[in-house]
Amino acid sequence: MTEHFRLSMPAPGADTQVQLVRAGDTVMDAMARAGASLYAPCAGRGICGKCRLIAEGGLAAPTDAERDHLTPRELAAGVRLACQARITGDAAVRAAGADAASSARILLRDENSGPAHAGPSSIAPQSEPEAHTQPRPADFGVALDIGTTTLVAYLVDRGTGLIMDAVGALNPQAAHGADLISRIVFSETPGGLNKLRQEVTESADGLVRTLLQRSGVPSADVSLVSAVGNTCMHHLFLGIAAESLGVIPYTAAVLDTGTMLARTAGLTCINPEAIFFFLPNIAGFVGSDALAVALVAGMDERSRPTLAIDIGTNGEILLAADGRILACSAAAGPAFEGVNISCGMIAAEGAIDWAGLAGAPPRYDIEIHVIGDVQPRGICGSGLISIVAALRRAELISEAGAFEPEALDRASPLARRLVIGPSGLEFVVSDPVDAISRGHAVPARVSLTQRDIRELQLAKAAIRAGSEILLEEAGISAADLERIVLAGAFGTYLDKSAAQAMGLLPRAPRARIAPLGNAAGEGAAMAVADPDAYREARRLAGVVEHVELAASAKFMQVFADSMLLTEL
Repeated sequence: MTEHFRLSMPAPGADTQVQLVRAGDTVMDAMARAGASLYAPCAGRGICGKCRLIAEGGLAAPTDAERDHLTPRELAAGVRLACQARITGDAAVRAAGADAASSARILLRDENSGPAHAGPSSIAPQSEPEAHTQPRPADFGVALDIGTTTLVAYLVDRGTGLIMDAVGALNPQAAHGADLISRIVFSETPGGLNKLRQEVTESADGLVRTLLQRSGVPSADVSLVSAVGNTCMHHLFLGIAAESLGVIPYTAAVLDTGTMLARTAGLTCINPEAIFFFLPNIAGFVGSDALAVALVAGMDERSRPTLAIDIGTNGEILLAADGRILACSAAAGPAFEGVNISCGMIAAEGAIDWAGLAGAPPRYDIEIHVIGDVQPRGICGSGLISIVAALRRAELISEAGAFEPEALDRASPLARRLVIGPSGLEFVVSDPVDAISRGHAVPARVSLTQRDIRELQLAKAAIRAGSEILLEEAGISAADLERIVLAGAFGTYLDKSAAQAMGLLPRAPRARIAPLGNAAGEGAAMAVADPDAYREARRLAGVVEHVELAASAKFMQVFADSMLLTEL
């Protein structure tokens, strides 16, 4: 008979929860069954080292993976990896420092944005949205941005087109992996697809409920809900098998699911007769979120040359030029989300999100900004880019991405930050702090390693190569671009000069580079408020040409060239 033990752990809505667990279970498995949130971007494979917590009691000895990711001092202080620590008796776990998930920086909307559409309307799409002309009695709609990392819900006054309120949360599916392929693999396990669907729909439903409670809008007054997301999120939200997205040629099971009742889509807190729709997807890994970006950016066949980039694990890139709109997806990997980076983390309290050089050559030092103005705990994607760009400017990192300590004056403050770590040379970004003694299990120092630079180069090269292939397909050069728009939270907080200096963005001297805010969510809000915007989005879905990067004979060469940390 299987022996059972008690595990005390953090739990939703309470300080602690006691769960009966089986001998041999990992702490992660036990927490998942109890509904406790845990940031685990590698889906429990023991390769990211992010699911840290402080544990005591009956636990098996640390595994090799834990010894790889945790220092002897951390292990002595009780720090463990939840995916590795196995239960052998009664035990207790608690959070290791600030909860990155609860403090994540989620871009809800551009505070300077105006109405979600050009003029007031109260027309709602039906099964044949374009043909419907009768106004509905309710005046409110909800727009959902179903992101891989975050979920955002918007309450829209459909009479004025204004976004009244917005609320966001981390996507709970991240417990099964930060990347889409991990979630597709999990969806193929017994009960996996239903679990993923339940997690995301319940979270979205909770966000909508919060919006209604905060605004005082009766649930019966919400008659229409729109949603956008990448193609995989679309499938998982609606319970559609996603295995075809995980194998070549990465095709969607369906691109357009039309309209349905909101309750059919898993939304229970609004009018049961409310209509729900996802905007159409474009291709296997170019989803309705990219379509929404095109809508907000005003991209159509008559657009002046415009490049739109949504930088993330699955980067989506669009180009409007010479009567065409082209789109591609670039598999950048999760480095921009802080995954596979030694001290990487999401953009939450304690994350370094910007860095620059202080002083004058050759006596430069590094200066940083930390989200929340607290002691640094790690580095998020925007911080990673600006740190590497700053060290390139100081010539400490070569064009090829290698540390070059001999390029520095030995008395330089930057030189003193170079140390030998477990994997070789590291650049210490933060000053060492004794965080464990205060009960917070963070590394004694936040550092940049050679491997971190390589991970960034791979992610950067994927985005840049995608942009270059689209430019070539359109028959124009970067010098012809008049606009470069950056969508999403990453684009909003990105240091544009650093991104150009290291070659993430094309060198486009005529182009105005501007953040577009959470364009995916704004586009969903436009579609729920304005029937003309809805019709335009559907029209664009049939016009956008998908470019498969893997089919380009030049992609690998462009990708290799784009690995260089320089303007190309």
